[in-house]
Amino acid sequence: MASVALMSVVLVSGAAGHKFKADTTVSVKYDKPKPNDPYATGSFGGNVNSEKPRCEKKRTVTLVQRTATGSTNVGTDLTDANGVWQISPSATVAPGAYFAKVAKRVIRKNTKHRHICKRAVSKDVTVK
Repeated sequence: MASVALMSVVLVSGAAGHKFKADTTVSVKYDKPKPNDPYATGSFGGNVNSEKPRCEKKRTVTLVQRTATGSTNVGTDLTDANGVWQISPSATVAPGAYFAKVAKRVIRKNTKHRHICKRAVSKDVTVK
């Protein structure tokens, strides 16, 4: 009697891919102008931090002032390779609450493989 061997073949597709979401934080601080410099306006700066270094560099940071009727964009900056950003308004900085925000960023290798840098909003900083 002949024996018959059965072979099972499993096809594994490389198309399964994955999606990874990296947490992101953004900080903001205000540096007051020097008292003896009539042209100084003060500046805002901070860092974008993430567990994934690619989520820190080349991120657009928007500085926003809270107003009685909502909010007003003050300026934007692109982070450097270390996630550092700085915005120096052209006019004197008005008193009030300010915060920084970064939008979600998708880093795509192909349609099945995505890394997502999550959006973030800083705590307020108060300018007096």
